Amino acid sequence: MKKILIADDHSIVRLGASLIIKESIPDATILQAETYNEVYDALGKEDFDLLLLDINMPGGNNIKVVKEILALQPHVKILIFSSYEENLYALRYISAGASGYLNKNTAMSELKNAIQSIISRGKYMSEAVKELYIQKLTTSKSSFDGNNPLRKLSNREMDVSKHLIKGLGILEVATLMDLSSSTISTYKSRIFEKLNVHNLPELIELFKLHSEE
Repeated sequence: MKKILIADDHSIVRLGASLIIKESIPDATILQAETYNEVYDALGKEDFDLLLLDINMPGGNNIKVVKEILALQPHVKILIFSSYEENLYALRYISAGASGYLNKNTAMSELKNAIQSIISRGKYMSEAVKELYIQKLTTSKSSFDGNNPLRKLSNREMDVSKHLIKGLGILEVATLMDLSSSTISTYKSRIFEKLNVHNLPELIELFKLHSEE
């Protein structure tokens, strides 16, 4: 019997995912969490085969949570189920240890495929992510990064960027990421320098232009 934890702060998403899981694995035991604190609490009490994880939840929202979760349960399979674009985030999270990445805008039937793939083979990649992965393997890092300027950013810089483009200030980002405001300021300066932008509107526009590449 498979034990699955659905972690998402939207009840309708948890309900929809539960229905899909029950279709795929009728005898699965399903638990739910709507904050990272609840995720960590559940992982501390029970062993899970699969964690369906929204990365934008209260108490988290950066890539380090994958390693923190795997430190608690090294054998749990993590399927990231997020509204963030696959082309910018999927390979980063898979490299960090996630078993798969799926955008929430994808048809629910693909969620079923992703869950079945991870349960049976331990991994899942959409066709788009497979193409990115092959491109990364067959292209030098500098050329691959050059195709999309956002790929120049480190994982931590991407985390800071996604907070900044939401309009959050330095202090708010520092609080969310549990870092000092001076550290966030340093990251911000580095992001602007790498992307050759001079202000927040330019950063937002750059993300709009390249988030679909």
